[in-house]
Amino acid sequence: MTALEEQLTRALRRLSAQYETEQRRHSEQVEALQRQVEALQGHVERQSEENEALKVRIKRLDVLATRLAEYSGTSTVARPRGLRI
Repeated sequence: MTALEEQLTRALRRLSAQYETEQRRHSEQVEALQRQVEALQGHVERQSEENEALKVRIKRLDVLATRLAEYSGTSTVARPRGLRI
């Protein structure tokens, strides 16, 4: 093997090792990002469930407020502006 071939072989091995290192690092980053996405999806699901539960509670409270207003002789229930039920 000539000196040039040996030099090229060493350079190729170095590049190959660098490539493998970069591939491992990239794979680890992708896995970390996938775990973050899964955690965020779980958080979004929990928040959606909590949101739905709060909507149900708001509707129940609205019914109770309406009944209380009717019982006390008040015909309308004051609601904050922008409150959608």
